[in-house]
Amino acid sequence: MDPNEFSFDALFSCSEFMYVESARTSDNFNELENFLKENVKDDKISHEIKNLTENYGCAAYKDAFEQGFCFAVKSIKFLLKI
Repeated sequence: MDPNEFSFDALFSCSEFMYVESARTSDNFNELENFLKENVKDDKISHEIKNLTENYGCAAYKDAFEQGFCFAVKSIKFLLKI
């Protein structure tokens, strides 16, 4: 496989790949849900905010994973040259 043509979308959609959510992430999302329940009376708006937040979180997670993965590959390539 050419590392320059690696598909992260294929990796994330693979059934063998699973997301790992930290306790901190889970706690913060629960805090958001509680905040929305207490302060946003319109369920439609609350649901939309929750969806936007989930999408933002997933995008940030994928970007962080991709950066870490690329760093690991570059590190291994560098070490193999030594």
